[in-house]
Amino acid sequence: MSDTLLNIADKIDPLTCAVYSGMQKAAQSVDADWFVIGATARDMVYEAAYNLPVKRATKDIDFAILVESWQMFDRLAESLVDQHNFARTVIAHRFTYPKLGFWVDMIPFGGLSGGDTTYRWPDDPDKEISTLGFQEGLDTAITCRISEDPVLDVKVIHPAVLVMLKLLNWKERRQDKSSDAQDSAYAMSNYIYLDNEQRLRNEPELYDEPFDMDTIGARLLGRDIVSLVSEKPVEFLKSLIQGEIALGAESELLADMMLGNLFAVEALYGQLLSNLAQGLNEP
Repeated sequence: MSDTLLNIADKIDPLTCAVYSGMQKAAQSVDADWFVIGATARDMVYEAAYNLPVKRATKDIDFAILVESWQMFDRLAESLVDQHNFARTVIAHRFTYPKLGFWVDMIPFGGLSGGDTTYRWPDDPDKEISTLGFQEGLDTAITCRISEDPVLDVKVIHPAVLVMLKLLNWKERRQDKSSDAQDSAYAMSNYIYLDNEQRLRNEPELYDEPFDMDTIGARLLGRDIVSLVSEKPVEFLKSLIQGEIALGAESELLADMMLGNLFAVEALYGQLLSNLAQGLNEP
């Protein structure tokens, strides 16, 4: 991606802007950093910025917030409710906003995990949350301008890092949610169209057979993950992808990717994974 700032101000309605504005002000009040994650980020980049149609759109908004403790998280939540019109739900990280009609999820990470990359919710200790790669997501986030008057810029996870998190999330919750695999397939197949076409002309080795415009972007995406993310999450991802490729037709990841009906030719799903694995192993 060539742009350091994506201007999508004409694509975001005033009510949704109010959600982002409230989140920004509440985070500033407790000196916390945050960024947009999940399908929300995908839609902001692929659909709003690059006009790529998204078959499985989302209305929910997902934030990741860097906090040092649960007390800091609670102060942020109190600010959202008391000062910015949010309302809490019975789920600790889930909020609503008047007239929106959808959820606002706020996933904390950082010091509350005690130096690890997992933690458990205070109100649901049986549920473990992995934040592997979240710090890299914050460090390498791109900027989206969602309002011109007043100017409002927000951090959004880089699309390559988003795919990595989606795939790692799929491994953790594949028994009850297949959409992470479908979202990953979509993002990989369209990655080439995020201002990455010029790289095809600059890197002739990408034309090695088999070449397909719908899958070659996955190789570039793999390279970008390696350049943006630290070794630990990259190794986790490599292990996952190599394991699924080894399973061949028995791969649960491939089966879940196919549920999105992205390609008419099933072999292209396998080519996506092969190209991603090749990119992850290139300098």
